[in-house]
This record gives sequence, structure tokens and C-alpha cells, in this order.
Amino acid sequence: MKLHTKNRSRSYYRHHRNRVIQRKLKIARRLGWHVQDIGRFAKGKVHCSCWMCSQKTKRDGYPHSQVIQLERLRSQLADYFIVDIETPTVSQAMQIGVRGE
Repeated sequence: MKLHTKNRSRSYYRHHRNRVIQRKLKIARRLGWHVQDIGRFAKGKVHCSCWMCSQKTKRDGYPHSQVIQLERLRSQLADYFIVDIETPTVSQAMQIGVRGE
């Protein structure tokens, strides 16, 4: 068995990279975007903030991972502010009449 086998040549990868770039460039031109470097379209997604694309988030809500992240942040904030409210300072304890025995 060979140690280093290549299934695809550089021309194969170059062809598909150019294909993806051309597809995204066509979308960008249709939307009227000005693109400085077309190589930026090689990776990543073409995001649009038009009303049709944003309806997905409004209709379906946030993705599950973002919902979990928001819940964690809310619970951390709630814990932080509850701790500050429940633990009185020394001057507050003196006003209430609580002794530190």
C-alpha cells in the first residue's frame, strides 16, 4: 500500500474552487455588491440581509445552539445580580442590625 496517495489533482481542486467563486460572484452581481477580491468567495457563505432571507430567522427562530448560548448568558446574569442583591455589605448589615457573630 502506498503511503501518500492522491485521489484528485490540483486541476480538479482549481476547477471546483473557480466554479464556487463564479456562482457566488453571480449572486453578488445580481444583488449589486461591489467586490474587491473575488477570492474571498472561495470559502464561506454569501449572506444576504434582505427581507426574504431574514424571514427564516423570524419565522423559525434562532438556531438551537444560539438558544442554548442565550439561556446560559441569561442565567449567568441572573446569578450575578442575585448574588449582589442577596449579600449585603457591612454598612447595609449594620443598618439592618445584623451582627457578624
